[in-house]
Amino acid sequence: MVSIEDIPAEVRWEIAAKAASATPVAYDMVFREVLGDKYDEIERPIYIEAGKEMKSLATALGLPTDNAMDLGDAQSVLTTILYGPEFVFGNVEGTEDRAVGTVTGCAVLNRTNEMGLDPKVVCLGACQTFCKSTIENLNPKYTQRFTSAMCAGDPYCEMVIELKG
Repeated sequence: MVSIEDIPAEVRWEIAAKAASATPVAYDMVFREVLGDKYDEIERPIYIEAGKEMKSLATALGLPTDNAMDLGDAQSVLTTILYGPEFVFGNVEGTEDRAVGTVTGCAVLNRTNEMGLDPKVVCLGACQTFCKSTIENLNPKYTQRFTSAMCAGDPYCEMVIELKG
């Protein structure tokens, strides 16, 4: 009899990550056809709630979230755990009050492209909502905004985490 333990942990993670990154794309594909433009309005609160759940995960893992650099690092770790090693994050610059990070590899974008869907429609709003909610729930003193996005055709995503105005 084959056991889950017979499958290497890296292979299990890769399979789970691909399924996790394909699921929101598949939901979008099916439900957008039925709901049209209402889909984005319905989907947004789901990604806000998902960002809230990231706080529980960060706490369970003991990830620091005290400043902008900590938040960028935590977001990178949490997103990679959930969606797998296709995510490639980098820190460009940072202080305690402000951090600029990049993403040059994205599992959800990869699944969207593999399914032949438009990333501007499927990924852009959902990703930005999820990321902002994650940061604001990890530390309510901070917020996040995107200055470039691969889903919009840019060569990489650039995100700024900073103290709220």
